[in-house]
Amino acid sequence: MKREGNNWLKVVRTLIDNTFAKMTGQTLYYLVILILLVLIYGFHDMNAGPFIYNEF
Repeated sequence: MKREGNNWLKVVRTLIDNTFAKMTGQTLYYLVILILLVLIYGFHDMNAGPFIYNEF
C-alpha cells in the first residue's frame, strides 16, 4: 500500500528546486513584510515637516 502523505513533500521539494518559484516566493515574502511595515507605521509620518531654515 502506497502512502499518500509524501506527495506534498515531493511538490514542496520540486518548488524549492525551481528557481522561478523560489524568486516568486521570496518576492511575495518581502512584499508582505513591506506592506505590514507600511500598515504598522502608516503614511501619516511621511509628510514634509516645517522648513527649519526659514531665517537662515
